[in-house]
Amino acid sequence: MEKLKALNAAANRYLSRYSKKQFLLAFVLTTALNFLLSYTIPDYTSFYLSSLGGFFFGMMFLKHNTGA
Repeated sequence: MEKLKALNAAANRYLSRYSKKQFLLAFVLTTALNFLLSYTIPDYTSFYLSSLGGFFFGMMFLKHNTGA
């Protein structure tokens, strides 16, 4: 149980560093980079860059606890 509390505290500290607007900006930049690369390089596909963009998109919807 103590490990779960420590993990929860670590996640809250991580999320309190960044705002939802920062995650939105990271999502937009990652998506734009992926779009640019896919149209300038023939046969370009990046599962990892798309996954990273999806991660940033999902982080915008998490509850950000800034206190305690």
